[in-house]
Amino acid sequence: TVIGKRNNNKALFTMYIRETHFMLIFLIDKKDVKHIDDKINYLKNTLGIKLYAKVFRIFLGDNGTKFFDPLCFERDYDKNRKISNLFYCKPYASYQKHGIEVNHEYIRRVFPKGTSFSNLTDEIVKRLQDNINAIPRDSLNGETPYNLTIEKYPDFIEKMGCKYIEPDNVTLNIDN
Repeated sequence: TVIGKRNNNKALFTMYIRETHFMLIFLIDKKDVKHIDDKINYLKNTLGIKLYAKVFRIFLGDNGTKFFDPLCFERDYDKNRKISNLFYCKPYASYQKHGIEVNHEYIRRVFPKGTSFSNLTDEIVKRLQDNINAIPRDSLNGETPYNLTIEKYPDFIEKMGCKYIEPDNVTLNIDN
């Protein structure tokens, strides 16, 4: 998660697909188990369990209380079976989830620490997500997370409503 101003409840819940460096960003009203579980359930419902399990085989979270419901991440409740695994990083070991931390740096270019998230909307956050995923990466041999993800998981891109942005049109300015 990425937090804004300390006295502001809203936060950004991020998910990272390691092999493509693709990042989902969700605006949540509060950084707690309920709001995280709501987004995970939204993903299961939107993607369907089969695609959810294919894309999100492994989760790596920090030790925050917001991730204290591993069964929400790991279970298909309808068929009562395990479909994913949630693991936790060691405390103060952000290097164990380096990829998402690198992507968080893109978010911080737009929303520096201490920025209030109170005026953010889902549309603003989605536009930021789409722009970040359109940035070519040296670590991907000049490819973009969007391009690699649509090759590997085209149904995922469609169901999540992700938009393609030409790399020359990428902006990390939420006013555009």
